[in-house]
Amino acid sequence: MKSIVKNIKFILTFLMFLLTISAYSQAIKVACIGDSVTYGHGIENKEENSYPAQLQQLLGSNYVVKNFGHSGATMLKNGHKSYWTQPVFEESQNFLPNIVIIHLGLNDQGNNNWPLHKEEFVDDYLEMIELYKNLPTKPTVIICRMTPTFSGHHWFEEGMRENFKEIQAKIEFISKKASVELIDLHEPLYRFPELFPDNLHPIKEGAKIIAQKVYSTITGDYGGLKLPLLYGENMVLQRNEPIKINGTTNATDKIVVKLNDNEITTEVATNGTWEVVLPKMDAGGPYKLSISSKLSEDIHFNNVYIGEVWLASGQSNMDFEVKNMNHATTVIKDSLNPMVFLYSMDPKVLSSNAFSEEELKSCNAASYFKNSGWTNNDSNNFEDFSAIAYAFAYNLQKELNIPIGIICNAVGGAPTQSWISRESMELQHESIDLLNDSDLNPMVDSWVSERKVLNFVNLSQYNLKARHPYDPTFLFDAGIQPIKYYTIKGAIWYQGESNAEQTALHSKLFKMLVKDWRMHFKNPGMPFYYVQLSSINRPTWGGFRDSQRRLLSIPNTGMAVSSDIGHPTDVHPKEKWIVGKRLSSIALAKSYSKNIPFSGPLFDYANIINNKIEVYFKFAEGLKTNNGTEVSDLQIAGDDLVFVTAKSTIKNGILTVWTSEIKNPRYVKYGYTPFTKGNLINKFGLPASTFSNLTNF
Repeated sequence: MKSIVKNIKFILTFLMFLLTISAYSQAIKVACIGDSVTYGHGIENKEENSYPAQLQQLLGSNYVVKNFGHSGATMLKNGHKSYWTQPVFEESQNFLPNIVIIHLGLNDQGNNNWPLHKEEFVDDYLEMIELYKNLPTKPTVIICRMTPTFSGHHWFEEGMRENFKEIQAKIEFISKKASVELIDLHEPLYRFPELFPDNLHPIKEGAKIIAQKVYSTITGDYGGLKLPLLYGENMVLQRNEPIKINGTTNATDKIVVKLNDNEITTEVATNGTWEVVLPKMDAGGPYKLSISSKLSEDIHFNNVYIGEVWLASGQSNMDFEVKNMNHATTVIKDSLNPMVFLYSMDPKVLSSNAFSEEELKSCNAASYFKNSGWTNNDSNNFEDFSAIAYAFAYNLQKELNIPIGIICNAVGGAPTQSWISRESMELQHESIDLLNDSDLNPMVDSWVSERKVLNFVNLSQYNLKARHPYDPTFLFDAGIQPIKYYTIKGAIWYQGESNAEQTALHSKLFKMLVKDWRMHFKNPGMPFYYVQLSSINRPTWGGFRDSQRRLLSIPNTGMAVSSDIGHPTDVHPKEKWIVGKRLSSIALAKSYSKNIPFSGPLFDYANIINNKIEVYFKFAEGLKTNNGTEVSDLQIAGDDLVFVTAKSTIKNGILTVWTSEIKNPRYVKYGYTPFTKGNLINKFGLPASTFSNLTNF
């Protein structure tokens, strides 16, 4: 009897073995070819957490995924550790895969490989693709854009940055030349540097992103029909511009988009993306928008408007709410406009305390903002919305009499560098230094650095990977990247308080910011209108305001002066409606060609005549003081730059300045006192900007 039982067990075990062999032979075999990123270098328990291992978990039992990664391997045959000569290369062929995923190139970017052998890269890669294609199983070959190499890598500025870009371009060329699909592993990881502790190798969470991208490419499963941020009921689309509607869906889907009388059908790209471009439309609405899918549930919006769309951004003075401004009760009662549509992107985490574990988990580009959707005619949302942004939109609507959409994503305390993309920040050594050293960097305003230390005091305790919202590029990644596909008319900006200690650096960063946003929104001339800092008793603010005036040299910009409505100790002055109206006047004049005053006296040039300085202004019609007295906060100096209070007269729009103490005056400055009582205005009551004719400030 025992022998019979023993034989039965043997037979069952043998049958299970045969079934396993059969299943293995019938399963779709996936070979993951690559270097240390594929291998799982630095990933704890890589047998379960490397990207091929996580890909196996996603694909399930119908697939067999095998990791053929080799640390340090190059695609180049003549590279320092060529993949061609490694045992895993032959093993991957003997595996007889049905699908081959190639992710190579990261090690080729080193100066020990690329400069000497870069011309061989395309031919070597094409040969490898052809070799795999010609295996007996005739596998599908898919290649990958490289995962990021971040600026903290010690060779980044020694050629690696440029080599990396060249290799990425060649990989894209190879994809087309060989007619193989290309997976973009760069973009989804580029916004999460915290997942790359050594600036080259992703941790488990980064490997998961790679696995998901590869899974979707293999299966065509991109999670069904999804629309980007900002789509929803009461959305406003930019008038008089081609209307782009886009999204993602499964690769075999077909999409039909209908807006008003326009209908377009489109096929879905193999990477799951789709886009249609509808004809431009005049302002109007509400219209119905429908996105129909062959495979997913359709999406319908019943109220879509065509009008003007603006973005309001910056830090706390832009985020300052309607309910907290002066005259809020009257504004809330009388100014709710149903043709102004609001969209709030509010930070989930922002405080002067140590962040909790849950708050730290929100400190990443994917989940930092909570989004309101589009609202109008809602007094609660109106009260909590940016006062300046609402005043701006309200005054536009009154003048243009069309729907106005205003998106606000301002974050209190945010420095300029947090709003600039990594693509731009990685181009210059000075900004790379900010990227690589965001902890107590002397070029970062002390308040910003101290706030980060305070907020992140418990980070190591929770063993989390996070970036602080004030870190360079973070708010771009979280707040601009997700909306850059959406056509906007322009941007209004109130920021600088968190960069006021570093005036010269701010000027460079601001120019970078404007150029960067225009590039990402694909609008080289996009209007960018900003607020000059107000008055407060902080030592650098006079010179900082003058530096902001000089930034008007950037084309298609405008500046609203606010120094006349500041407060000696409160960094958040409450006359926000005035600021928003001044910004709207700039937009109406410069973007909509309305004949309305939009600027106070703006310094043009100065002439030195004997012992006096004559100051000439733009927008100087009716130049005067607001109280009928002599011009205040006005100083002049000689070559020694020792400034003294000056006397002045105004005649025919020219300000003449002198003092008996200086026989040979050379320099003049106005409104430089941090909390200035400057009183110079034009006939429209608009205040003059802080100014000087100093070449260095």
